[in-house]
Amino acid sequence: MYSKTGGHEREFLVPFGLGEFFSLLCALLWALAVIAYRKAGEGFDSYEINLFKIGLSFVLFSLSLVLWMGYRSDFSVPSLSAADLGLILLSGVLGTAIADLLYVRALQLIGAGLTGLTGSLYSPMVVLLSMLWLGEFLLPLQWLGMLLVMTGVLIISWRRTLKNTLVQHPPIRGFVYAALGVLFTAIGIVIIKPVTAHVPFLWLMVLRMAGGVLGIVAYGLWKKRSLSVRHVWHSPVRWWLFWGAFLGQYLSMMVWVAGYKYTSASVASILNETASVFILLLSWLMLGEAITRRKLLGMAISLIGVALVLLAR
Repeated sequence: MYSKTGGHEREFLVPFGLGEFFSLLCALLWALAVIAYRKAGEGFDSYEINLFKIGLSFVLFSLSLVLWMGYRSDFSVPSLSAADLGLILLSGVLGTAIADLLYVRALQLIGAGLTGLTGSLYSPMVVLLSMLWLGEFLLPLQWLGMLLVMTGVLIISWRRTLKNTLVQHPPIRGFVYAALGVLFTAIGIVIIKPVTAHVPFLWLMVLRMAGGVLGIVAYGLWKKRSLSVRHVWHSPVRWWLFWGAFLGQYLSMMVWVAGYKYTSASVASILNETASVFILLLSWLMLGEAITRRKLLGMAISLIGVALVLLAR
C-alpha cells in the first residue's frame, strides 16, 4: 500500500502491523456484537438499540478519558482548529447516528440477507474515497485481495431465497437505505483519517461519539421519541443489549478507529470485511447455526483475499 504526497511516493506499511491487527480485531468484536444484537432485537426496536449503544459508548469513552487524564499528569486538552473539530463531530453524526439508523431501517425493509449483500460495498467505497480524499492507492495484489474478500462475503451472505425475492419484489428502497448507510459509514471514517495523526486517541473518540449523541438525540426529538433508556433494565434481554453495545460500540469502535490510525484506510476497510467470516463461525459455535459447503467456500475465498492484502508489498 502506498500514498502519494506532494508528487512523491513512499511505502509506509509493513505486511502486518498494529493497524492490520486492530482492523481484524475490530471484525471479531463486531461479530460478537452481532450475535448479542440478534438476541437484543427480540426486546427492543432499532431506535432504542441505537440510543442505548451510542449513549453507553459516549459515557464509557468519557470515563476512559477522565481516568487517562488522571493517570497522566502531563495530559492536556488538545488544541483543535474549527475545521478539525467540525470534521470529528460530522464523522460521529454521519458514521454513528445516521449510518446506523439507515442500516437498521434497511434490515426492517429487506431483511438481514439482502442487507448483508450491500455490506460488500463498504471496502470499495472506502478505497474510492481514500483515493479521492487521501491520495491512497492499492497495489495489484491488494486489488485482487479486495475482490476475493468481496466475493467471499457475497457467497456467505447469499441465500437461495434471495434470488426469488429480488425477481418477484425488487426491494429498491431497502437497498438505497442500506447503501446509504454503508456510504455514510465510509465517509465518516475516511474524513477523520488525517485528523488521527495529531489528535490524541481518546479525545478523538469522545468528540466523535459526541457527534453521534447529537445525531441520535436530534432524531429522537424529530420523531418525538423518549430519550430515556431506564426501561432497558426491566427487559429480559437487557444484558444482550449491554454486551452488544459494549463490544460493538465501545471496544469495536475503539480498535476500528485505531486500525485506520495505524494503517491505510483502504487496507483497514478490506480487513474489516472479515466480520462476515467471524459471524459465520460464531453463529455456528454460539447459536448452533449450520455451516454449509457454500459458506465454507465463501470463508476460504475471503481468507485467501485477506492473505493477499496482508502479504502484498
